[in-house]
Amino acid sequence: MNTPGPQQHRRLSPLHVHRTLQVNILVAFATLLIITVIIIVGYTYQQNSQAILNLSRDLIAQVTETVIERTSNHLLPAAVMAQTSAQIPAVETMSLVQNVELEAYGMEILNLYPQLSGFYIGNEQGEFLFTKRFPDGSIGTQIIDRSGDQPVRTWTYRDEAGNVTNVEVTTEFTYDPRERPWYQGAKATRQQYWTDVYIFFTDQKPGITAAYPVLDAQGELISVVGIDIALDELSQFLATQKVGKNGHVFIINNREEVVAYPRISLATQEGDAFRLTNITDLHLPVISAAYAQHLAATQTAFTINLEGVRYIASFTPFPDTFGQDWDIGIVVPEDDFVGLIKQTNRISLIISLIILAFSIVLTIFLSRSISRPIVLLTAETQRISDLRLDSNLEIVSPIREVQTLVESISSMKTNLQIFKKYAPAELVRQLIQSGDTHDPGGQQKELTILFTDIGGFTHLYQGTLPEDLMQQLSEYVGELTTIILEEKGTLDTYMGEGLLAFWGAPLPTHHAYYACRAALLGRDQTRRLNQEWRAAGRITFPIRIGIHTGETLVGNIGSNQHMNYTVVGSNVNLAKYLQAANDLYGSQILVSAETYHQVADLFYFRPLDRIAIKDNYPTNIIYELMGEVGHTPQEVEELCARFHEGFAAYMRGEWDTAVSIFQALAMAYPQDSATQLYLGRSLTHYANPPGPDWTPTTNLEFFNQPRILA
Repeated sequence: MNTPGPQQHRRLSPLHVHRTLQVNILVAFATLLIITVIIIVGYTYQQNSQAILNLSRDLIAQVTETVIERTSNHLLPAAVMAQTSAQIPAVETMSLVQNVELEAYGMEILNLYPQLSGFYIGNEQGEFLFTKRFPDGSIGTQIIDRSGDQPVRTWTYRDEAGNVTNVEVTTEFTYDPRERPWYQGAKATRQQYWTDVYIFFTDQKPGITAAYPVLDAQGELISVVGIDIALDELSQFLATQKVGKNGHVFIINNREEVVAYPRISLATQEGDAFRLTNITDLHLPVISAAYAQHLAATQTAFTINLEGVRYIASFTPFPDTFGQDWDIGIVVPEDDFVGLIKQTNRISLIISLIILAFSIVLTIFLSRSISRPIVLLTAETQRISDLRLDSNLEIVSPIREVQTLVESISSMKTNLQIFKKYAPAELVRQLIQSGDTHDPGGQQKELTILFTDIGGFTHLYQGTLPEDLMQQLSEYVGELTTIILEEKGTLDTYMGEGLLAFWGAPLPTHHAYYACRAALLGRDQTRRLNQEWRAAGRITFPIRIGIHTGETLVGNIGSNQHMNYTVVGSNVNLAKYLQAANDLYGSQILVSAETYHQVADLFYFRPLDRIAIKDNYPTNIIYELMGEVGHTPQEVEELCARFHEGFAAYMRGEWDTAVSIFQALAMAYPQDSATQLYLGRSLTHYANPPGPDWTPTTNLEFFNQPRILA
C-alpha cells in the first residue's frame, strides 16, 4: 500500500481548512469591537429606556392624580351648593313663581362659581325656577308657572350687568322638571344625587347635575334643588394636561361614553336628536384598542402595539367617594418618552459603526503588515514543496524571527535551484502527487514510450565548434523538454542528442494522446528552430521520433543514495527501433499499431509498412503520424487518405492499382519519400510479381540498417 506523500497531507477536507493569519487577526479585533459596541449601546439604551419609562409611569400617575383632584374640585361646588341651597328656609315655603329673591340667589351662585352653568329648583306642583349662564356671559331665568288653568313659561334675559334685555312668555312647551333624571334621582334616593352624563335640555350639550331633595317635617318631598355643570370646561382642562408630545388624556364612563376629551364635541347629532359621543366616535383606533384590552384583561396599566407603534396605556377609576363610575384614560406613544433616547442611540450606533469601520481598516492595515510576510513565506514554502523555484523571494519583516526565516528559506531555495538542474523537477512533483513510496521497485503499467534522436548526428557535428554545438543542442533539447512536460509527460533521461520520455506514470493520463501531441509539437518546433539556424548559417537537426504503447515495467531503480524513475523492457526497445526506422521511410514520427488504435480518430496517420523485429516481436503495421484532427492542412489529410488506398492495394497485391495511386501521389507530392518508396516497390512487383507465399514484411535489426524482405 502506498503511503501518502507531502502533497496529499496538504489536501485537507473542508472541515480542516484553516483561516489565514490576517483573517484571524481581523476577525478577533472586529469581533471584540462589535461585542463592545453592542454591549455598551445595548446596556445604555436599556438602562436609559427603563429610567425614562419609569419616569413616564410616574408622570402618568401624576397626571391621573391631578385630573382626579381637579375634576373633584371642579364638581364639588355643585354638590355643596345644591345641599346648602336645600337648607334655605325660604326654599321650603316661598313660591317659585315671581320669586325675585330666589332668582337673585341663583345668579349669585353662578357668579360665584364660573364652572356652574345652571341653578334650578323644581317642586311637586311642577313649578320650575331655572337660572342659566350663556357662553357670552349673559344670564337667563326661566320660570314655569302651573298655578293657573294653563302652564306658562317665562324667560327673562339679562346682560352681564344684570339689566333685562328681553322677556319671552309662552304656553307652548313640554318641559316638566318632575320628569327629568336629576329630579327623579333625588326623589328616589332622598339624598344628594349625581346624575349620569346626559344631554342638557336647554342647549343640547352634555353635562351632569348635582341634585338635593327638600323634605318637610314628615319627610315628604317638597322640591329638588339642582345645579348643572357642563363638561366643556372639563375637556378644556384636560387639554392643558400634556403627557408626552402625542398623548391622549380623556375621561370615559362605564357605557363607553366620552365624558371629557379635548377639542371635540361631546354630543353627536343623529337626525333631530343628540346623543353622547361614544369612544368609537373619536375615530382613534389606538384608544379603542387600548380600552378593549383594558376591559378584556382588567388591566389598569399596560402596553399595546398597533401598526408597528408601541403605546403605553393607563385606565384609572375615580374613587368610590366620587359617586361616578368614570375612568381616566391615558394613551401615549412610547417613543414620546424614549424616542429621543432611540435617536441618541441611533446616532451613537452610527458613530460606533464609523469608529468600527475605521478600526477595521486600521486592523486590516496592521494585520496585513504582521501577516503578509508570513503569508508570503507560506506561499513560498508551498511553491518550494512543489519544486516551483522560479520566483524571487523579496520579503522584509520588522519581526526578527520572521526575517531569519526568510533568509533561511531563501538559502534553501538557492540550493534547490542548483539541485533542480540535475533532477527532473516535474517527475519529482508527479511522484509526490501519486503517493509513490520512493523505494526501489516497479510495476507493470500500460504506457506510451517516446524516443527522439537526430538523424545523422555523428556527421553533423564534424567541423562544428564544440561550444556552438553544445549551445545549439541544449536549445533543441530544452524546447523538446518543455513540450513533453507541458503535455503531461515524464522525462526519463537525456541520451546525447536524444531523449526518452513516457506517459501514463507516475500519474495516469490519456498517454497515447498526449505522446502524439508532444511528438507533433516537437516536430513543428524543431522545424522553426531549423529555419532560424539555417538563416544564421548554422547546422540543422533532422528530428526522428518513435512512439509505442504497451505494458511496460516502470519504477525506481537504484539505491538509497540515488535512484532513477525509469522504464525498462522490450516495449521500450520497440519505440527505439521505430525511431531509427524513420531513416528508411524518410519520415519523422513513426508509431506502432498499438498506439495508432488508441488515437486513430484524433490524429491523421498513414500506414508505412508491416515490420518484424527479430523473432520475439509480433509482426505488425507501423504508421506515420501526420497531424492532429482540426489542426492539419487539407493537403495532408488528402495525402493520408490516398496513401491508405494505395497501401491497401499494395498489401492485397493489386499492383496496377497501387502503381496508379502512387504515381498520382508522386506527381502531387514529389518530395514525399514514402510515396517514392512505395511507387518503386509497386513498379518492381508489377514487373516481376512475387509468388503466392509472398508477405510484405520489413525486418528491423537492432543497431543494424533495416533490411527489406522483398
